[in-house]
Amino acid sequence: MRGPGHGATTVWVYDERRRVRDDVAARLVALPFVGRVEVVGDAAALVQRLATRQPDVLLVGTQRAVDTGLTVATQVIRTHPTVPVLVLGAPDDAETVRAAVAVGARGYLRWDASALEMGLGLSRVGLRADGRPPQPAPAPVPLNSVGAPVPAWATPLNGAGPRVVSTPVREAAPAVTLSMREMQVLTGMSQGKSNAQIGRELYLSEDTIKTHARRLFRKLGAKDRAEAVATGFRRGMMS
Repeated sequence: MRGPGHGATTVWVYDERRRVRDDVAARLVALPFVGRVEVVGDAAALVQRLATRQPDVLLVGTQRAVDTGLTVATQVIRTHPTVPVLVLGAPDDAETVRAAVAVGARGYLRWDASALEMGLGLSRVGLRADGRPPQPAPAPVPLNSVGAPVPAWATPLNGAGPRVVSTPVREAAPAVTLSMREMQVLTGMSQGKSNAQIGRELYLSEDTIKTHARRLFRKLGAKDRAEAVATGFRRGMMS
C-alpha cells in the first residue's frame, strides 16, 4: 500500500495476526514521510522477500504467549544487520522489552501507540523525512501532518493488514541517578508487577508508588512502564 504523500520511506510489518498487521499499516500510511507499507504474515515469506530487497524499517509483532515474533526478529537482525528492526508488543510486557533490546532491536513500539508516536519511533532509527539513511547528522523528521485521518485503503501484501502501537526504546543518554525507592519500583515493573503489588511488597500506598513511577519516568525520559524498563536495561541499571 502507498501513502497519500510523497514520502520515500518503505516500511514492512510482520505479524502473524491479520488484525494487528492491518491496524499498524493503516496508521503508518498516514505518516507524511512513509511512501509504501508492505505487510507479511508468514516468516518464510518474509525471509524470502528479504533475500531480494529490504525495507527502510521492519516492524516485527510479538505475543506474550509465544516467541515466534522474537525468533523472527533475531533471525533478521543476524542475517540482515543493516535493516533497522522495531518490535511491536504489549505496553506492560517487560520480558519482551528486555529480549528485544538484547537481540539488537532498535526500539520497542506499543500496540496502543498513536500515529504520532509511531512516527517518532520511526524517526528514532535514523530515517530522514525523505526516508533515506541519515547523513552524519540526521535531520529531524517533520511530523506536522501526522494527525490526518487514517486512510482506509491499506492493501496488505501476502494477505494481511495492521494494528499498531509505538514507543521506542531510548538510546543511551547522560547518566541518571534513581533513588533507592525508584529503583525498587523500576525493578518491580521489570517483573511485570502492578503498582498495587509493588506497594504491598514495599509497605507503601499505591499512590506513593505512582509518585515514584512518575519521577523515574521523568528522569529516564520515558512515557510509560515499558519504555522505562527498556531504558533501565539499556543503561545497565538492571540485569
